[in-house]
Amino acid sequence: MKSGRLSYALLSAVFCLASVSVSTPTSAQDVSFGQRLFQDKADCKFCHGAEGDGRGDPRSPGAAANLRQTMLNKLQLAEVIACGRPGTEMPHFDKYAYDDDTPCYGMKSADVGSDRPPDPHSTPLTRREIEAVADYILGAFAGK
Repeated sequence: MKSGRLSYALLSAVFCLASVSVSTPTSAQDVSFGQRLFQDKADCKFCHGAEGDGRGDPRSPGAAANLRQTMLNKLQLAEVIACGRPGTEMPHFDKYAYDDDTPCYGMKSADVGSDRPPDPHSTPLTRREIEAVADYILGAFAGK
């Protein structure tokens, strides 16, 4: 009888441990992927600069954030990348941003009106790509 209880307890403990989400550190491959997206596909460097210091191309709209000074966490940064910043030149990289099924900052397109962020001058990003760019920014620039 004791071994049956022990087996059940052990099985329950293993099941609980298996269901716990474990956060893994960002791999070098993930950082490289995020860097390529930042530099090339999303062309974030055009406005934010290759070093993330806000000194982008002279042809950019200007006034881009200095990513070295960001106080945003990954979730907040991913939302800014996906949704842009209403009333500014920061574009939304989620092609469904502000749609009824994908509100941003709790707002839908009708709520944000003419302050809706512009489409990116490059190309939209997938959720995975948005998260990779956020990881890259946090690893390469934030606090440096």
